Amino acid sequence: MDKQTDNLPTFQKIQRAFSSHIRDPEHVQYDVASVTGALPIEERRLKLYESLFFNNVYEIFTNQFPVLFSLLGEARWESLIREYMVKHRAQTPLFHELGQEFLLFLQNEYERQSSDPPFLFELAHYEWVEVALAVAPEIGFFNNPEFKPSLDARYELSPVAWPLSYQWPVNQISVDFIPEIPTEVTTLLVYRDSEDLVQFMALSPLLYHLITRLDEQKDLTFKALLMGLSESSGQSVAALTSFAEPVLEMLYTRGIIRPVS
Repeated sequence: MDKQTDNLPTFQKIQRAFSSHIRDPEHVQYDVASVTGALPIEERRLKLYESLFFNNVYEIFTNQFPVLFSLLGEARWESLIREYMVKHRAQTPLFHELGQEFLLFLQNEYERQSSDPPFLFELAHYEWVEVALAVAPEIGFFNNPEFKPSLDARYELSPVAWPLSYQWPVNQISVDFIPEIPTEVTTLLVYRDSEDLVQFMALSPLLYHLITRLDEQKDLTFKALLMGLSESSGQSVAALTSFAEPVLEMLYTRGIIRPVS
């Protein structure tokens, strides 16, 4: 054991030895010979604990990232889960937050193999979003159906409506469609509706930029946002207004935005 572990109470030394072995049983032995009062664990019991812990994490991530699992195959998926257990130290005890820990692992500790698809992280993020949004504590908007949204009003984006942009077509990827190179940016809106169901909406790049600007510039009216978008996109205000009027109605009706007084 290292010097840092030497200063720990006995029970924590045993926990460290046990957890280190469970994470990486192939390379780390359960060794408590130097810990006063610690008893060895029968090999058969250790094997049982190893299986229980690994299978638990395996099942959680397989359920949360089903498309990624189907693409990688069981052998590569198992090795990726083991790599996660060996390298990553999760900061949450909550099962539903482990998906975010997996993303942190993919960003910071994961070692890419030549067979891994280049869109692995983006696909994992896309699959994580559904669970993350479903359990997000924020409350969505419940708009008055009698209200008529106006282009002259200011609006805010619901905290449970997330505009997303990916280099890869993550919403189309499957075992039957595995792109080799990204062709165009994929823009989406994922939101939780009034019945607390997570919905996915494909956005045109124009609508994506409009929604992100609305979120970033809450002090501007919808019409002012269109004028700014006209300058950056090269489209006329009249054309954008014709496009925006039904879009505004749709966003309001679905509780994605609400007027700011």
